[in-house]
Amino acid sequence: MSESGLNPPPEELQFQVAEPLSSPEQTTAPVCVACKQPIGPTYYHAQGQVVCPQCADRIRSGQQSPPPLSLARAFLYGAGAALGGCLLYATVSIVTGLEIGLIAIVVGVMVGKAIRHASRGLGGRPQQIMAVLLTYFAITSSYIPVIIYHAAKNRPATTSTAQVRNADGTNKPSTTDPDKPPMSFGRAIGFLLLIAAAAPFLSLTQGVSGLITLFIIFIGLQRAWRLTGRSELLVMGPYETVPAA
Repeated sequence: MSESGLNPPPEELQFQVAEPLSSPEQTTAPVCVACKQPIGPTYYHAQGQVVCPQCADRIRSGQQSPPPLSLARAFLYGAGAALGGCLLYATVSIVTGLEIGLIAIVVGVMVGKAIRHASRGLGGRPQQIMAVLLTYFAITSSYIPVIIYHAAKNRPATTSTAQVRNADGTNKPSTTDPDKPPMSFGRAIGFLLLIAAAAPFLSLTQGVSGLITLFIIFIGLQRAWRLTGRSELLVMGPYETVPAA
């Protein structure tokens, strides 16, 4: 019998196509639909499919709630994946000059799989909420490096223009208030985060392309939600295998 570590996780099992326990053409023992190993003296039904006792236990354990302490581990893994997705999104946007919304789906998969792995293959509503929030944060915060990049890129032209105006001898009033203190770093980051959080909805001003961008982001969030959900499979049994006549 195969080791449990070599078996697919419960959420990847296929239960759409029924496989009978035996058939007239079948000369060998029936096999488990999950691990493909021969069925012993007892078997179970999972969504109408035949599974061995070991896989039935795995399916049942996969439907349990993760321990509360695993949320901290899941957050660390998910935050790391979100940071990687943010850098990926921003890098592609800076290099290509285009906002490729399909990367939002990749980010959702990255965050969802990271949280699922950190939760030992278990899922639940807290993990789903965490995955959606981290995915949205990764997508929206990717606008911040892009804004900083373009601001730094355009700064030399703005500075040279100001120097020419100051050197031509005209007494043009300054648009900046010398008595006003500069914005602190924390306030600047907070302001950029607010703009980034609203950026996907501001894209609605672009018409159809803005709607498509929002729809793709929704798909990315949906992927993160599904990857961290709890499997709901009905396991019944045990049943005894009927020996062949």
